[in-house]
Amino acid sequence: MKIDLSEIAHHPGMQSVQEIDEACPEELKCTEPIKGSIRFTNTGTLLLIEGLVKTTAVFECGRCLADFTMPVSVKIEEEFRVEQVGDSMKVLPLEEDETASELVKNNILDISELVRQNLLVELPISPVCKPECLGLCPTCGKNRNMRECSCPPAEMESPFRVLADLLDKDKEEE
Repeated sequence: MKIDLSEIAHHPGMQSVQEIDEACPEELKCTEPIKGSIRFTNTGTLLLIEGLVKTTAVFECGRCLADFTMPVSVKIEEEFRVEQVGDSMKVLPLEEDETASELVKNNILDISELVRQNLLVELPISPVCKPECLGLCPTCGKNRNMRECSCPPAEMESPFRVLADLLDKDKEEE
């Protein structure tokens, strides 16, 4: 969805609210559309964009590799400059970077791209289906949440093992 910001750019103090009902970006497996609202405020020198969008997405657990759904909620906070260029007011990025330049072109804001960028930044790096997830057995690969496997427990390598060996040697010498 694209929004023309020309009118709000010409009226300092103006506010506008846009309801969001967007399809899910390809990088995220959503079970429902992205919904929320975004408020635009012209402060005279800045265009403030604030809002909240929500959806539910499917993730793969970082421990057991099982798929699970999780709600995703993202607070959107962006700022753009409002400047007079010739006879018209222009909405421009605060800094000249590629991602901000892609969002606003000729006073047209790409809401879909704004929502997509904010959602992807907020996604968990290694999502976990539940805090007590046991993960996969390192020996046989079975999901330990489903059933116990018959593999012996993995021997833990301790950085203090060398010190314990020294203590054992001292006891033997006595």
